[in-house]
Amino acid sequence: MPQQSDLISKFVKLSIRRGSSLASLSKSPDHLRIVVDTFRATARDPLDPDEEDAKKFLAEAGNWITDTAQNLLEVSASSIEQIVRFPLSELTSAVEAFREEIRQKRKHKALSREEEVRLSRIDRSRDEYFMREALVEAEKAHQAGEVPVGAVVVDKEGKIIGRGHNLVVAGHDPSGHAEIIALKNASQNLKNYRLDNCTIYVTLEPCPMCSGAIIGARLARLVYGAKDQKAGAAESVFKLFDEKRVNHHTDVTAGVLEEDCLRILQSFFVELRKSRGKTNG
Repeated sequence: MPQQSDLISKFVKLSIRRGSSLASLSKSPDHLRIVVDTFRATARDPLDPDEEDAKKFLAEAGNWITDTAQNLLEVSASSIEQIVRFPLSELTSAVEAFREEIRQKRKHKALSREEEVRLSRIDRSRDEYFMREALVEAEKAHQAGEVPVGAVVVDKEGKIIGRGHNLVVAGHDPSGHAEIIALKNASQNLKNYRLDNCTIYVTLEPCPMCSGAIIGARLARLVYGAKDQKAGAAESVFKLFDEKRVNHHTDVTAGVLEEDCLRILQSFFVELRKSRGKTNG
């Protein structure tokens, strides 16, 4: 004999199938049996339910079933040995509570999606803001005749703690890349070589040397603008940040203000070719 709570629970879960007909429910005999047993359990006379019982059932707890009272009586005509009893009002309350729970879950899920979208917009806006700061550094390199790459390091509070731009030529230093200088600047300001929870923004995809330094400094994120098809170590030539054998993982975001970052590089090399042409001429 089915237990009262067990039968109510099964019927409530089945009620999510709004718009179902008795014919569609009959494709799964267990489902139809649940409906029939529940209907009989709420009827005034479980052994002989009438049309009024059927209409009331379909109007209340069974309002998710799209069918007639007559059809319900017909499918319920099979003989039974034992049944449980409970008020239709109790069943209706259980169905309504279940539906409200479903509505709240869907609402929460929708709000969560909206929050994810909102946060992604905020993150994108934040990334673009700091990439513009990196572009300011790149312009300094441009004005100094260096390849225009700039970088800034930002702490978890959103404060710029390190800046740098290419100084390879001026410093006679093959390691004088924007990222290295920005990392040194940040480490000196924090008085710590570990830059946990910090993000570095750089206008050009880091080379292997700079990528190694970023990983070694334990940065949480790398955000870069333009790809470097000749020496990029994030994805273009190498994929050092995907290397599972490395003991620290830095999240990578690519393509932030990519066109702006490309534009300043292209402008520099156009000017460089022109100046070399004049010199050769």
